[in-house]
Amino acid sequence: MLIQERVEFEGDPAAVWERLSSVERIPEFWHGTRSLQIIGRESMGPGRETVRARAKFAFGGSGDVAITSDSATTTLTSDYTSGPFKGTQVVKVVGNAIEVRWDVNFTGVFKLTSGWTGGHFRSGTLHALERLAGGAEKLPEQRTHA
Repeated sequence: MLIQERVEFEGDPAAVWERLSSVERIPEFWHGTRSLQIIGRESMGPGRETVRARAKFAFGGSGDVAITSDSATTTLTSDYTSGPFKGTQVVKVVGNAIEVRWDVNFTGVFKLTSGWTGGHFRSGTLHALERLAGGAEKLPEQRTHA
């Protein structure tokens, strides 16, 4: 399932990137993630780090994820390798916008309800982007999705 969303905002993109790249704060912004247990960290050079974690989801289940932050490209990439879905989420600050692209496949019972689950993912994603835009004033008329 492919989900893409974008929210434009006024304000400081660096402040939005700071919120986005704070891996420990993911449950604060992404309410579908109830908790994140950090298992390990690996530096990939200046401004680049991969965090391995165990995510517990609000809708049930848990899974393993590797989250890579890259400050040079203001991109956070999450690679979900086990759990109710597998695939990637790429979130990026681009000028005065925050964009996300989910490319995931649901597993188990979530595969059977993928229509509902996909709609729920899209709605939750849009709300997360709005929370991440946070201190910056978002421009609601500039929300787009594909």
